[in-house]
Amino acid sequence: MLATHPVIPTTVSRVLLVRPRFVGDVCLTLPALDAVRAACPTARIAFLVEREAAPLLAGDPRVDELIVVARRPSPADTLALVARLRRFAPEVALDFFCNPRTALWTFLSGARVRVGYPNKGVRSALYTHHARPRTLSATGFHLASLAALGWPAAPGTPRLHLAAEARAEADRALEALDVPAGATLVGFHPGARWPTRRWDPERYTALAARFLEQQRDGIALVSGGPDEKALVEPLVERLGRGRARAIVGWPLARFVATQARCRAFVCGDTGPLHTAVAAGTPTLGLMSRNRPAMFFPYPAAAGHRAFYARAECSPCHRDQCDDLRCLHRLTVDGAWALLSAMLQSRSVAGPRAQ
Repeated sequence: MLATHPVIPTTVSRVLLVRPRFVGDVCLTLPALDAVRAACPTARIAFLVEREAAPLLAGDPRVDELIVVARRPSPADTLALVARLRRFAPEVALDFFCNPRTALWTFLSGARVRVGYPNKGVRSALYTHHARPRTLSATGFHLASLAALGWPAAPGTPRLHLAAEARAEADRALEALDVPAGATLVGFHPGARWPTRRWDPERYTALAARFLEQQRDGIALVSGGPDEKALVEPLVERLGRGRARAIVGWPLARFVATQARCRAFVCGDTGPLHTAVAAGTPTLGLMSRNRPAMFFPYPAAAGHRAFYARAECSPCHRDQCDDLRCLHRLTVDGAWALLSAMLQSRSVAGPRAQ
C-alpha cells in the first residue's frame, strides 16, 4: 500500500538505483545519484545498469557496487541477478526506468521501500511510493523519486568520474591520430539513431569548416558509432585530413575521455550530447523535436548552449518525420553564432570530469 506522507530516514544503510539504459538517460540520472549520496553519505549505493552504459559508472566513487545486466537477459541471467540483488539487500530501491522488467527486479530485490512512477499497469502495485514529478526537466524528473521519500534533492548537472586509465587511453589514441599537442579540439557528432535528431551532414561540414577557418590551431574531431563510418569519413574528407580526424566506434570510456579534451562539442539530441556535458565540456545541443528545457537542462553559466527553432508542430517527440522543418530551421549561421561565442568566452578548456 502506498504511503500517504512518505518520509524515510536518510540513515538507511543500502540504496539501490535502477536505470538500465540508455547512455544519455543514464547521464540524466547522475544528479539523482549525487543527491542520494549527499542525503545518505554513509549508505552503500548499488547502481543497476546494462552493459552498454556500464563504462560510465565503472570506478565511480559514488557507487559502491555496479550491477551490470545484459540487454536481453536469459532466465538464468535473471535468476543470478535476483540473487545478487538479494545479497546486496537494499533497504530502499529507486527505479528510474519503470518498465515491467525493472519494476519486477525492484520488487524482487527485497527492498521494503520501492519508488517508481505511477502508471495504469499492474507494475504500479510493485512500488511502495510513487514519484510525482512537477518539473519539465529530465534531471528534475528523476529527482522527484527522492522527493517522494522526503529526501533533499537539489537540482544539478550530470558529472562523470573518468578513470585515469581512460584519460591515458584517450591521450594515446589522439597521439596515434597525429593530433598536435595543444591543438584546439572541437568535437562534432553528426549521427543519431532517429532521423528527427540528425542534422544535415552538409551543415555539420559547413559548421566545422567555419571553426577551422577561424581557429588556426583547430582540429575537428568527427565522431560516430561503429556503424557510422559511412557518415563520418566523407565529412572528414571534405574538411581535409590535415585538420579533421575520424573517431568511429571507440570504446565508451575512451570516447568520453576524448570529449573531456575538447574545447567544445556539437551534437544533436542523442547520447553523446549528455556525455559531453557530464565530461565537463561546453556543449552545443542541436535540439529539434524536443524542448531544450526538458532534454537539455544545462546551465549557460557552464558554457552550454541549446540551438532550438521551434516549428508549428513541435515539440512532437516523434522518431520519424517526412518534414523535419524543426531541423531545417537550424541554420549554419545560427549554429556558428553560438559556437563562436562559446569558443571566444573560454580562453582555456572548461572544467573537466573528475
